[in-house]
Amino acid sequence: MQDCGHSSEWCGPSVERVMRNGKRVFSMAFKAWLVEQASKPGVSVAGLALRNGVNANQLRHWMRLEHLRSAGAAPRMLPVTIAQTPEAVAPIAPMQSRAAAIEIEFAGAVVRVRDSVDAQQLRVVLQALRT
Repeated sequence: MQDCGHSSEWCGPSVERVMRNGKRVFSMAFKAWLVEQASKPGVSVAGLALRNGVNANQLRHWMRLEHLRSAGAAPRMLPVTIAQTPEAVAPIAPMQSRAAAIEIEFAGAVVRVRDSVDAQQLRVVLQALRT
């Protein structure tokens, strides 16, 4: 985001490029600035979108994306208490199954993860599939 001084008008480039079909690709900084402006109390989302040449529904969509992104970044912590198990109740033994696996469909490939996989090796495989 850019600091434009005293005014609340966007003073940087808002459009990165225009595609063949006429659709505009807006810069991330511009979208973040609009979402920030729209979240202020008393701001008309439709009016803000109109002043900046953006469809109001598009701005509302960006606002929902920003809301989801910020909610995922800071998870809420729930209180947890650990109680002692009574002596009469035996602890449940974990299942001993060697056939258990997790299947991950990623980038057109299926990765089967066994219980003895090294986390670093799995990370390398998933990063290789990403590229």
